Amino acid sequence: MSANLKSIILMVIGMGFLTFGDLLIKIASQTLPLGQVMIIFGAGSITVFLGIMRIEGESVRLSPFTNLAVVLRNIGDLIAINGMCLALVFVPISTIGAVIQTVPLMVTAAAALFLGERVGPRRWLAILIGFLGTLLIIQPGAATFDIATTLVLIAAAGMTLRDITTKLVSENFSTLLLSSYTSVLFIISGGVLLIISGGASIPDIKMITILVAMIACGSLGFFFTTKAVRLGDVSVVIPFRYTRLLFSVAAGILILGEQVNSIMLIGSALTISSGLYIWRREIVIQN
Repeated sequence: MSANLKSIILMVIGMGFLTFGDLLIKIASQTLPLGQVMIIFGAGSITVFLGIMRIEGESVRLSPFTNLAVVLRNIGDLIAINGMCLALVFVPISTIGAVIQTVPLMVTAAAALFLGERVGPRRWLAILIGFLGTLLIIQPGAATFDIATTLVLIAAAGMTLRDITTKLVSENFSTLLLSSYTSVLFIISGGVLLIISGGASIPDIKMITILVAMIACGSLGFFFTTKAVRLGDVSVVIPFRYTRLLFSVAAGILILGEQVNSIMLIGSALTISSGLYIWRREIVIQN
């Protein structure tokens, strides 16, 4: 199996786990303070990652303070974590899944602007059409527009910075080590939010089960997606982030009873089509 095919499979699996993890964060935050949920998630996932690292004989390094690429990746991760978690409290998960599909478009634009990758007029047009689709999804100016939706765009910007800089991180930094840094950022962010919002609550048995499942899904999701980005070509792997929209819409409609209007579906189709066109052009250029 080629590296790109492995990356595609890992990305799809990772998107499924991340979506279900998002769903559980949304459910848990309706009962517990969001900051507490984030601390629990971060503490649980770092326990998983450090445990695996110890089994594999890998040492923990404080490289975020000495490696520029890792520093930038963690800044992007910090923005993404806070934007996404806050959005999960206030925004329907189906809308989050649709808006977050701007990430591949942002990654392509950022690669052209900051990494010197060549992006022709057709792909720039596709990026613009994709962002037009995003406007149709969030529908600014409409009576149904929710300002909280901008939190998802902030998260998408953070994910873009994270994905771009992840590719710049040396192979000396394992996927487990990078994922453990993400867990630490969850704990720090959750601690700040908890101080602002107030005291924690004691979860019951049902909530503990939800929290354990949340930790498992989130940890696997971060590991698989990070591994996918590092293993394969970004231009090949990134488009398969679009599977998150399918998972999110299904979870929103079937589990949370959310409704999706036709304008949002048209916007999602434009965004996804633009991303797939950019991916196709990239493959043609490479060949």
